[in-house]
Order: sequence, then C-alpha cells, then structure tokens
Amino acid sequence: MNITLRKDGKEKTFTVNQISAFMLRRTIEINKTMDLSDMDANTLDAAADFIVDTFEKQFERDDVYAGLSCHELIPTFQYLMGSVISKSNEAIGAETDPNVRAGV
Repeated sequence: MNITLRKDGKEKTFTVNQISAFMLRRTIEINKTMDLSDMDANTLDAAADFIVDTFEKQFERDDVYAGLSCHELIPTFQYLMGSVISKSNEAIGAETDPNVRAGV
C-alpha cells in the first residue's frame, strides 16, 4: 500500500508491505467510536494518526496535515480503513466488497 505526501514542494511516496494486526484492532475500535459527521480537531487528529500508524510511523501527523490537501484527508483515511477490513476479509474468505452488507 502506498501514500504520496507533499513536502517542501516535492512529492514523496511511502510504502507499507504488510498491514499489522494492530491496525485491524484500531480499525474496529475507530469504526465503533468515531463519528465523521460530527468532526472536530480531535477527530481529524485521530484520522491523521491512523494514517501515520498504518504506514508504521514513516512520517508524522504534521506531515499528513501538510502533505495532503484538505479534500484528501478524510477520503484517504476512509480508504485505508476499508483496505484494512478488506485485507482481513480476504484472509478468511469473507466478502471483500465494502458495499455489500450481510443479510441485505
């Protein structure tokens, strides 16, 4: 998985080859506690921290804020959360399409 951040006028791409089990735990926890429809500074910090942790702290929270545009932060966070769930679902043979809900 890759993320490209802008720093000092240049783009830098960061890669993580494996998503840790810790990130699965964090994803489940965040899904239960975070309300993106009622965002505040703490919510944004949690989203930025999740991005940092997903990429194993190769960069810092401030790099996320400075390196992504305002319209990229939340979609990037949501994409990464979906990727964590998708990877874990693939591993157990479960449905990987985030648009498919069980029993619907």
